[in-house]
Amino acid sequence: MPFCTSCGAEIAADKKFCGQCGAPQETGTAPAVPEKPVAHESPLPPPHPPDIRASPSKPDLPKNPVIIGIIIALIVIMVVVYIVGLPMLKTGGEKTIEGMIPSPSVTPALYLTTQPTPQSTLPLITTIIPETTTLPVQERDARLEEDYEPIYSLNQNFSFGQKVLFAHELTRPPLYVRFNLTPVLITRHRLVSAETRNEHYENTTEASPYAWFEVTVLDAGTGEIVEQQGYGKDYPDLTKSSFMVRKKGNYRIEMSGNDVFTEVRMLIGT
Repeated sequence: MPFCTSCGAEIAADKKFCGQCGAPQETGTAPAVPEKPVAHESPLPPPHPPDIRASPSKPDLPKNPVIIGIIIALIVIMVVVYIVGLPMLKTGGEKTIEGMIPSPSVTPALYLTTQPTPQSTLPLITTIIPETTTLPVQERDARLEEDYEPIYSLNQNFSFGQKVLFAHELTRPPLYVRFNLTPVLITRHRLVSAETRNEHYENTTEASPYAWFEVTVLDAGTGEIVEQQGYGKDYPDLTKSSFMVRKKGNYRIEMSGNDVFTEVRMLIGT
C-alpha cells in the first residue's frame, strides 16, 4: 500500500490527496519513507575517584568576638592548670602560688629491714668486752697499807698490743707489782654430734684465745730486763699474780696486752 509523501500515512492507491494531512499525491508508486537510523547511546564515562591528595576542607571558625573570647579564656585556664596544678598534685603541695596555702609535707617513717642470714655450720663467736671502771679500784688491805705505800694504780682495757709506760726511781725497795685481769670472753655456737640423730648446737663461753698481758720491769739506763710476768702466750693462765723487785734503781715499767681488762697496782716499802 502506498504512503503519503508528506506525513508517511497509508493512503489508498487511487487517492490523489492524503486523508491525513491533505497533501497532494503524485501518481505512481510513492517512494518508501526511509527509516531513521537508530542512534546508539554511548555509555557514560566512569566516575572519577576523589583525589585523596586534596587538602581537607577547613572548618569555618566562629567570627563572633564573644565566642572567640570564651575559647581563649578556656585555653588560658587549661594552660594554668597544666603548668601549676599537675606539679602540685605530684609533689604533694610543695609548689604553691600566691593566695594558696601549701599542704603540710609528711615525712614517711623509715623501716629498716634485715635480710635473714642463712644458717651456717661455722661456729658463731660473740665477744663480750668487760666495762672499764672510770676510777681506779684500790684494794683495802690492812697489812699492805701498813707495810707498803701505793705509788701507781691503773684500770684499763688493753687491745691490739696497746702499751702503757711508767717510770720510777726506786729508793725504798721492794717494788711490789700486782695485777688482776679479766680476759675477753667468747661465746661459741658449736655443732655437736654432727651427722647423727643427736646433732644439735651448744653455746660455750670461754676466754679469748687472743687474750694476753705482760708486765716488764726494765733498767732505765741499760734497758736490761729485770723482771717480767704476765698472762697468756708463754705465761701461766693465771688471772691474778704479783712479783717484787728488791734492788734499788731507776726503772721503766712497760705494760701491754690484748683482749684483757687489767687492774695494776704498784707499791713500795714504807
